[in-house]
Amino acid sequence: MALSNAFPSRKGVEVVSIAVIGSSPILDPEVSGTIVSLRERFEAVRRNEIHRVRRRLGNLSSDQEDVVESLSRGIIEKVLQAPVTMLLNAAAADHTAFIVKIVRKIFNLQK
Repeated sequence: MALSNAFPSRKGVEVVSIAVIGSSPILDPEVSGTIVSLRERFEAVRRNEIHRVRRRLGNLSSDQEDVVESLSRGIIEKVLQAPVTMLLNAAAADHTAFIVKIVRKIFNLQK
């Protein structure tokens, strides 16, 4: 399975809009919408946590700011890798409704 049309959204969150299985693209709004919601939820948590500890970090240099941003984004990407892969595989196996429902329930995502 390959991904196409992966692009950053305005909040710096990567959005996957099309999964490609073999040579035929599958555009499933439930899957892509769930992935977007999941990434937005995790991005909000990341930003809030950085904001929360900002005072304790003191004045950071530009390089240090970049490291904090890179580290926190990397953690989010690693944590999201499994649920995003599961959603894309569900679309390929035609189990979309069931998996989307479970992921939305686990992560308390609104429809």
